[in-house]
Amino acid sequence: MRFLDLHCDTAGECFLQQKPLSQNDLHISLARAACFSQYVQLFAVWIPDEKRGEEAYRYYRAVLDNFRRELKENDARIALCTSAKAMQAALAAGKTAALAAVEGGAVLGGRLDRLDALYEDGVRLLTLTWNGANELGSGCFAKPDGGLSDFGRRVVDAMQEKGILVDVSHLGRRGFWEVADRVNGPFLASHSNAAIVDNPYAAARNLSDRQIEEIVRHKGLIGLNLCADFLGNNGDTGCDAVLRQIAHFLELGAEDCLAFGCDFDGCTVNPVFAGVERIPALHAYLLAHGVAQKTLNKLFFENGRAFLIANL
Repeated sequence: MRFLDLHCDTAGECFLQQKPLSQNDLHISLARAACFSQYVQLFAVWIPDEKRGEEAYRYYRAVLDNFRRELKENDARIALCTSAKAMQAALAAGKTAALAAVEGGAVLGGRLDRLDALYEDGVRLLTLTWNGANELGSGCFAKPDGGLSDFGRRVVDAMQEKGILVDVSHLGRRGFWEVADRVNGPFLASHSNAAIVDNPYAAARNLSDRQIEEIVRHKGLIGLNLCADFLGNNGDTGCDAVLRQIAHFLELGAEDCLAFGCDFDGCTVNPVFAGVERIPALHAYLLAHGVAQKTLNKLFFENGRAFLIANL
């Protein structure tokens, strides 16, 4: 089967744990991903909220440099893609198509020129915040919710001009609506679920129906997150929880705007999702429980590919 995933933290874990991308005990490895006929993965460099200024940028550089070494060592199986054309070429050659992302605008250290450096590094997606506040604005757990800063608004404008995708996962509610009002075209929530899970953590982090409908209106994209906290309560965090999420998104007209952003290697998942090689079993479960094959083709691959082709 074909699979496209909008978010993982594997690059950071390979760096921190000094584990190879080719084969490891993480959620994602090239060996685990061999089950796919075509595979596109966005690899995010996560910037922890404890890192700010130059420290945040140095950490990004260290993780990215390590990731590049991993790509070079495995260049027969994976290629870093900076355009839709390169992505298509990698897939045609039988390689994993990797795209670079950064999770947390703190990487810029308050400097707009750093956006140029990220673009030259091959970064094509920037998640504006993580959970807390940074120089761009307030994350979903920041109190008070200050929305976007003046600098954050300038960054969003510059990202659109440069061709870096605007990602609102983790962003606070106020900032979300500022982005929606500011962007000219599509934006995405790379790893966010619908706010139908009854716990405070999920309520702050997941998307309201209005937010989902706004992303659909913008012809954007939403990646379903497999994080247990965002899927359900009391262990109800497996395939049936994903099915409930999909049903809710479909009710809101999001069939053409829904993909996966599994958050592998960045969260705790139900054991049934213990590695990317479990994705085909999830696909089979959803098919057996009434989700149409055409819809599954869209969710697992086609929607993400179409979005990247249109917006990279």
